[in-house]
Amino acid sequence: MIRKIIHSKPLEDSLIAILFRQLWTEGRLIAIRGINFRSRDNEAAREAYRQMHLREFEGINARQKWANWRTVPRNLEGRLPESAMVAIDLCCGIGHSTEVLAHHLPEGSKILGIEFNPEFVKSAQKKIYRHRTGKPVEVSFRAQSVLEAFRDAGGALLKDSSIDLINSCGAVGSHFDPSMTRVLAHELARVMKPGGLALIDSGLPGTNKKQLVEIFEAEGFDTLGSAKSSIFDLFTQVCFSKRR
Repeated sequence: MIRKIIHSKPLEDSLIAILFRQLWTEGRLIAIRGINFRSRDNEAAREAYRQMHLREFEGINARQKWANWRTVPRNLEGRLPESAMVAIDLCCGIGHSTEVLAHHLPEGSKILGIEFNPEFVKSAQKKIYRHRTGKPVEVSFRAQSVLEAFRDAGGALLKDSSIDLINSCGAVGSHFDPSMTRVLAHELARVMKPGGLALIDSGLPGTNKKQLVEIFEAEGFDTLGSAKSSIFDLFTQVCFSKRR
């Protein structure tokens, strides 16, 4: 079912046009505004994102947005229950990956998007998120670092073993060194239900796939598989399940 949805999902632009848009936007950010978001130093990357206008973020996130519609569904294939889930979308930006989760998760699911940039959160909150049936999905957002204890939209600490699924696209593999990923994995282990799914991106600029697997397995997760948007993608999203 999910595989059919992937292939039927129309592209807004061709991949070549998407890549050109991203390269053009990134080049202008560096040359004209002196903003370089490709840093393994998380604070430097966060500051770069804070300086971006929303349109600039749309440009530099164009390829990631395209990839989200491929990696996330491939990791979910055959692993979702029929009943509603409670999910978290980490580093959700302006809601691109949140849209993917809303589309694919079982009807009635609830999603919490966590994003450090308040301006991105404001933009994400303006959108309507829909299930593939067309029905609206209940989505809320929280502006905070994902390296802190997770809280809901109202600021209350999330309960232990309360979350069914956690997703991360384009953050851990780009900007998190292994020490930061260990902090993140420890918090995921706290809030996730036994048997819950964690879809976490990996890549050479940040935490690579081998490091990611070692960190999450040490925190009590089993590795179920992984997915790329294409054979040329330098990043891999790994699917984990919290041990029962």
